[in-house]
Amino acid sequence: MAPAGESYRNVVKQAMRPRQERILFLTVIATHIILSCSMMSLRAFFHLWTLIGSLIVVGLVLLPQLLERRHRLIHSPEPYKALQSFTRLGHYAELGRMPYVWFQMAQTGGAAAGFIVLYAGLRTHMTKWNTELAPSIYIASHKAYYVNETLLIAVYIGAWTGALFAWSELVSTPTACWNVPAFDPETVISPESLRNRTMKNLLSRIERVWWIVPSSFLPLTTYVLLRNLFWSAIIRVVGVDTAVRPYLVPSFRVGFRPMHIGIVVLVPVLMIVTLFTVTNTLFDVYWTHPLRILATSQAKDPNMTLIAGLHDPHPFFSAHAYCELARIAMYDKTRRKMLFDDVQRQHGRPIAWNAIAKVCEQKISQLLVNQEGTKVTNESSRMSTVDSKTNTEGSLQAIAPQSTAHKANVTNVWTALAQPASISSSGDANPKSVTSGASVPAPAPGSGPSLYRLLRIAQYVAGALLRRVYAMIPNDAKHALVPQTIQCAFTACVPEIVLDTELLATRATVCWAALALEHFVDASLTEDKYGSVQRDISKIIQTLLRAHQRLQHTKQHVERAATEADHALIREARVIRGALQQVDADASTFSTSYAPYFHQFQTSWLRRYAMLDTALSHSAQQIVHTFAPYGIEM
Repeated sequence: MAPAGESYRNVVKQAMRPRQERILFLTVIATHIILSCSMMSLRAFFHLWTLIGSLIVVGLVLLPQLLERRHRLIHSPEPYKALQSFTRLGHYAELGRMPYVWFQMAQTGGAAAGFIVLYAGLRTHMTKWNTELAPSIYIASHKAYYVNETLLIAVYIGAWTGALFAWSELVSTPTACWNVPAFDPETVISPESLRNRTMKNLLSRIERVWWIVPSSFLPLTTYVLLRNLFWSAIIRVVGVDTAVRPYLVPSFRVGFRPMHIGIVVLVPVLMIVTLFTVTNTLFDVYWTHPLRILATSQAKDPNMTLIAGLHDPHPFFSAHAYCELARIAMYDKTRRKMLFDDVQRQHGRPIAWNAIAKVCEQKISQLLVNQEGTKVTNESSRMSTVDSKTNTEGSLQAIAPQSTAHKANVTNVWTALAQPASISSSGDANPKSVTSGASVPAPAPGSGPSLYRLLRIAQYVAGALLRRVYAMIPNDAKHALVPQTIQCAFTACVPEIVLDTELLATRATVCWAALALEHFVDASLTEDKYGSVQRDISKIIQTLLRAHQRLQHTKQHVERAATEADHALIREARVIRGALQQVDADASTFSTSYAPYFHQFQTSWLRRYAMLDTALSHSAQQIVHTFAPYGIEM
């Protein structure tokens, strides 16, 4: 299988070369359009330096990012570990502890800062230094050139924007899909052109990152507040009358206008977000769009090449193989017949159908195979009141039974503050309960305490003090201090995070495997002249039904978790409405039918996973319906 597998990878890489060239070409076109629009002149579209600047920006800023993503896509077969917490607060905390996240933020922030420098240089050259982003400005009172403070602020805000864009991408993408973008099963079921897919994904991505542009005023505000303190510290190090001072510290004899600087910097910030959004969208769409690999390749043995791709351990190459298999099963009668007729057993060569059926059954059987050990935290149950605490914890423990050690370790201030007073006050009698059920970790043997141990000890001590103070607060005042809405926003189990982490990385391959089995089995009635398919029909049906049952089981538990989170919000709304009605105040703004978590679950399921549910159930039903007249035993 090794030579065939390597041949399959080479076929995929060869088929992707035209798309990579198209990605690069479209990136250059998009960069040229964006740079020309930023010049506010129609002549800029036809100016030679605009084209040269576009090529420089692509070559120094965007192309390295594309190559780095390509390297991770092809040479990183192992996905990242799944998140251990499915609350929003836990999700952010786990991402903040990953070195990869900080590396990506630093890399993207550096690329954005480099783009600001290149854009400022291009604009300075084209406007003959008559621009607010010029590298230096002449100060008549000093009779010397000083570094431009506006450019320094633009570079600083550009780095912030790039880092924030990387964070937004990582937050909205499950860790299992960081190396390999999520494939879309609809691309085979309802074929769509690359242009339409690109525009659709571009619009959805714009909705996800538009908030980054107004957030650029946050670092500007921070700079305005700390400007004097910051430059005073720099001048103490550099000196007042040194030779390097004009190159490092701006002149303060120039008027400082924060609003004007914000408007000037807003244009390159908008360009950064647009360029990065277009580049990432082109990469995701073009690399995950179906490839007609075997129809255009010159492989000597296309059947074994396809089977080797199905067995490929790399998720990217195997996903394209399953996509090609589903396309053949649904639309390509000639290739389908070739697979049915391939029954030779020479030199260890397997029968094509047997190998396909086996690998597809294994792929479907791996769907949610560890569902009983899913680590959906029971933090949303802790948000409930004392009356409903037992029912809520019981429903969420059915989703994710956790070990005692894991429960002791997964604690934070929000979950502890959300506990009822009876539980929190019980810690007064037992000193160990004050430390959140997990004692302060003993320092490991070594030469003195490290900074990490000191921070951990400080975290536990601060948490214990907060819990002790919170236990002394009356219950009526707790609603005012920590409203249930805030608790739910941070500590509730988010259905979208749960579904994406568990299903998004494998939904396309499982869906394609189910569709391939269904159409191969249906076509076997007229095309399988050797009868290779009949002996596997019962096993295929059972595999599909078991996978669909596990999928439904997960859906029900996530739905129950979302419902419990909504019930906590509704209970608080009823309490507030009752209190307002007692004082004859308007209580109509607090609705008791608000269900944000169930709506989020329903939206996420219908948009991404209803097709997988339909594929599994419909494939099993279709096979049973087709072979029912022939007495196939289950």
